[in-house]
Amino acid sequence: MFKYRDTFPVQAGYAIFQFHHHFDPEPERLDPMTTPTRHFILGAAGHVDHGKTALITALTGTNTDRLKEERDRGISIELGFAELDLGGGIQLGVVDMPGHERFVKQMVSGAGGVDLAFLVIAADEGVMPQTIEHLGILDSLGVRSGVVVVSKTDMVDEDFTAVVTEEARELVVGTFLEGKPVVAVSAIKGTGLEELKSALRAEAEALPVRAELGAFRLPVDRVFTLPGAGVIVTGTCWSGSVGVGDRLQAEPGAMPVRVREVQVHGRRAERGASGQRLALALHGVKKEDLQRGHQIIAPGGATVTRRLDIRVNLMSHYRGGVRNRQRLHVHHAGREVLGRIVLIDEPQLGEETGPRTGLGQLHLEDELTCARGDRLVLRFYSPVVSIAGGVILDPVPRPHKRFDAQVIEALGIMENGDPEALFRQRLQQAGLAGLALGDALGMRDDPEALPVGNRLYHRALAEDLSRRLAGLVADYASRYPLRMGVPKEEARRKCRFKGGPNEWNALCASLEPGAPWVVVGDRIGPSPDGPSLSPGQQKALAHAVEDLQSCGLEWPGLEGWAEQSVALRGAATDPALKDFTPAEVTRWLVDHGHAVAVSNEYIVPIDARERLIGQLREYFANNEELSFKEFRELSGLSRKLGIPLLEHLDQAGLTVRRQDVRVAGPALESS
Repeated sequence: MFKYRDTFPVQAGYAIFQFHHHFDPEPERLDPMTTPTRHFILGAAGHVDHGKTALITALTGTNTDRLKEERDRGISIELGFAELDLGGGIQLGVVDMPGHERFVKQMVSGAGGVDLAFLVIAADEGVMPQTIEHLGILDSLGVRSGVVVVSKTDMVDEDFTAVVTEEARELVVGTFLEGKPVVAVSAIKGTGLEELKSALRAEAEALPVRAELGAFRLPVDRVFTLPGAGVIVTGTCWSGSVGVGDRLQAEPGAMPVRVREVQVHGRRAERGASGQRLALALHGVKKEDLQRGHQIIAPGGATVTRRLDIRVNLMSHYRGGVRNRQRLHVHHAGREVLGRIVLIDEPQLGEETGPRTGLGQLHLEDELTCARGDRLVLRFYSPVVSIAGGVILDPVPRPHKRFDAQVIEALGIMENGDPEALFRQRLQQAGLAGLALGDALGMRDDPEALPVGNRLYHRALAEDLSRRLAGLVADYASRYPLRMGVPKEEARRKCRFKGGPNEWNALCASLEPGAPWVVVGDRIGPSPDGPSLSPGQQKALAHAVEDLQSCGLEWPGLEGWAEQSVALRGAATDPALKDFTPAEVTRWLVDHGHAVAVSNEYIVPIDARERLIGQLREYFANNEELSFKEFRELSGLSRKLGIPLLEHLDQAGLTVRRQDVRVAGPALESS
C-alpha cells in the first residue's frame, strides 16, 4: 500500500511533496459504490493575494502551498489540494488554483472537473483583473454552482465590505454565480467560516448526484514514483469508476496500464469514482511517459484527436474579436496545445458589433484526449489572455467548408437536437458504402453501427448482406460442388457492395464469426473444406488422389490425365459424377492441398514435390550450383516441365537463379 500526506520540508532550497509508503495491516477501505457520502470537487479561484490559500487552511487545516517558492513569495504557483468534510454526507475535494496572471495555465488545469467553486474577492482591493478572468474561465468550463466569498474583512470596516459585496453581486450577473450566496469572511479572525460552510453545503446538496456510470476518465495533474508502489498518478475523476486490477489506457499514446492500488484522499479504497480526488498506482508505464494533461481512461472512454468541432462562446469580459484561421492556445483537462480555429458560420466573432458565439473547427498542432460535451478554454496566442470557452460537439470530424448549410445544420443537431437520430439517418443513407469515421459525429460506439476499419456500417444492413451472401454461397456450391467457394470479387459485384476490395475483405472478416459461410483464401465458401460431398463423390476423389500420386513429377496434362486416370474414366460414365471434369477435379486437388500448381497447365503432387526438395537439400549439401542438366538428372524431367518447375522453386525461395545456374534459396533449409 502507498500513502501520502502533505508535508513540506525544505531541502537544499526546494520543497518536496512528501509521500510516505507503508503497509497497513488493516487499511481503511472506502467503497464509493456503497457509502452514502456524496463527493464533489470545490475549486477556489480569484485574484492573486486575495486570501484563497489562507481561507482553505482555515477551513480544512491543510496549507495547500506545498512548494518552497510559494511560501517564500506568499503566492500559489501550482495547484494545491485539500479535503473538506461539511457533514451531512457531503465531502469536498478542494482545489486551490493560482491567482497570478502568469499562472492562469495552472488555474485552467485545476478548473476542469470542478462541480462548484468559490470566487474569492478581497475586501481591501475589490474586483481585480484575474477575478474577472477566473470567473470567465469557470463559467466557460460549465461549473454548476458556487459561492462568492468576500475575504480579508478584518482589513476594512463594514461599510467598505458592503461596497465590495455589492460590486461582487454586479460582477457575477449572467454567470453561474448569479443569485448565489455572497459570504464575508476573515481567515485571520475566523469570522464567517461557519456561514461559508453552510452555504457550500446547501449548494452541494442541491447538485445532482455524480453519476458513477460511463467510461472511467481521470485527467492527470501529478505524476511521481514510490518504492514498492511504482508510478503514481493523481487527478480528479471526471466519470465512471475504477478498481484494483482494472486495465486502462494512458492517452495520448495508447499506453496500456493496470491499476495496482486506488486511494481516495490518501485512504485506500476498493473503488474510486467520479467527483473524487484519486491517486492510482499503475503498472505498465514509466514516470517519464506521463505528465500533466495525460488521461487515464477506460478503452473507448474518449477520443484522441487533432481536430474538433466546437461551439465557441466569447467570455463576457473580452471586448476583442476572433478571426478565421486565428492561432490560439487550447486548454483542456490540464493539457495545453496550439491550434487554429476555422469559423464555420460567422465571418468573425466579437469586436464592437459582431456575434459573441459561433460554430468553429479547431485544427490542433498536437493531440487532445476528449469526448463530446467536454469543455475547453481558448486563449490568445500572444498576448496570452483568456478570450473564450468552447463545448466539443464532435471530437472526430472531417474538415468542413465554411458556411456549408449541411454542416451547420448537422452541428446544430449535435448541439441542440438528437445527434443519435442524425447519425443513424446518415448511417442508413450510406448503405453498403459505409460511413467514414469523420462523418460519425463521434458515435462510433452506437449500437446500430458496425465499426470495420475506418468505416461504419449499419448493423442491420450488414446482417442482411451476410444473409444474401449465404444464399449466394449456397447457389454457387450447388453449381460447382468441387470448388471451395465463390470468388470474393465475384461476390462483391453480385452483392453490389459500393466499397473497394479492401473494404469488402474487412467487412467479410467482420461478419464471418457466426455466419453460415467462411472466408477461405480468396473465396467465400460454406465451410473450410468447401461444399459437403456425397459418399460416392468422396470415393471418386480418393481414387483421383491415388491417380495423381502415380504421376509423380511427370504431369501428363489435363487431356492425358483424363485418359489415364481410373477415377476420371469412371466419372465420365456415372451421371452422379457429372461435375467431375478434369479441370474441376484438378482445381479440387490443389485447393485441398493434394497438389501444388506449378503453372496454369502443370500440377505436382505434394509428396513428389517434398521428395524433390529433399533431393535438392542433399545436392546443395555437397554442391554450390545447380545447372539444368544436373536438375534434369535429379528430377528426370525434360525442359518442357523442368523449366516451369525450376521457376516455381525460384518463386518459392527454395532456389535462387544466378544467370544459367541455381543456388540454394533461403527457404530450402526451413521447408
